[in-house]
Amino acid sequence: MKKKLTAAALLLTGVFAFAACSSRVPVTLTRNWNVNTTAAYDNTFYERLVYDVRYTEPEASLNGLHYENVEGSYTVTTEADDYYRASDNLTVNQAYRMETVLTFSADIVNSDGETVYSFGGDSGVPADSVVTTVYFRDIGDEMRPLESRVETYSHTPMQNGNIAVYKYTATVEYSSNAGSADIETVDLSEEITEIAEDEDRAYVGTFTDGAYSLSSLTEDYSCFDNAQLLFTVRGLDFSEGDSHTVTAVSGSGGAMHLTLSCTETVSSNYSFTLDGAPIAEDEEGAPVSTNVVTFSLRSGTQTLGVTHTVRYAAKSSTASQNTYRNLPMRIETPMSYSMGTLLYVLQSAEHTALAE
Repeated sequence: MKKKLTAAALLLTGVFAFAACSSRVPVTLTRNWNVNTTAAYDNTFYERLVYDVRYTEPEASLNGLHYENVEGSYTVTTEADDYYRASDNLTVNQAYRMETVLTFSADIVNSDGETVYSFGGDSGVPADSVVTTVYFRDIGDEMRPLESRVETYSHTPMQNGNIAVYKYTATVEYSSNAGSADIETVDLSEEITEIAEDEDRAYVGTFTDGAYSLSSLTEDYSCFDNAQLLFTVRGLDFSEGDSHTVTAVSGSGGAMHLTLSCTETVSSNYSFTLDGAPIAEDEEGAPVSTNVVTFSLRSGTQTLGVTHTVRYAAKSSTASQNTYRNLPMRIETPMSYSMGTLLYVLQSAEHTALAE
């Protein structure tokens, strides 16, 4: 049976479903991840973003649990790459390869302050881990996805207060025009060995094992793989009040219609290193104008499920001086059962690959 995933993995695995649409509405994309947003495809493009993972505890959760002693990191590496697939002899010379690695360790604590389960850190059991790899085209081909793979190890608090431990992979392979996709999920629960015989709160969960296909993915909106969204949304030009709807696909969630809305543009202080140099000389940081973009499933005027929020550095008014490259500065992810919020805060952005 398919279970709900840990909130640490939600942004990477997809939590949305279909909405209705009467005619195709594609999005227009620009290479805003470049300093010069009008530059051509750069076959040497490289970017590595490193985020710190922080946690905000709720006043009360629906399952009586919250996290303590949270530690984690999130790394996003994107580079220009050629793509070749032997199964249908598909070659794409202008593509990107994006890999993300999320690790998350914590104690799960009840309302009395008692630790009911720990993972990662010094606990002796693995941390939560989500590793994704996705290939997608450049903007001349609407950044259509080519393939993706997600490897997940997850400790998931349930509504009844128990903790399910999952291990699985999910892969998606798209047709050449991304109009259809083949999805395969593989349950790896037999490899989970951390549950002790006398453990009464945690159990091994199983994920749906199988393969299926999706079609008509580009019929209503532009189609992207969920794993590429954090990067691809940088290509949208936002102003306050703007919204775009896209079709997103994930191996664990299937096809989804997702609304991206810019709720406001705000200036806040940030402190991180950009290509090896701090953007400010003091700890207070430097002001960066950001577009606050929500990722949500909508049915009519109603928002369904949790809403993720990403603050993207606003595009410069001068096309050749887009210093902050529309970087995702902060990612906010509400957790299931109102267990609090995870916050990913940018620590460094590098655009030159280090020599091996």
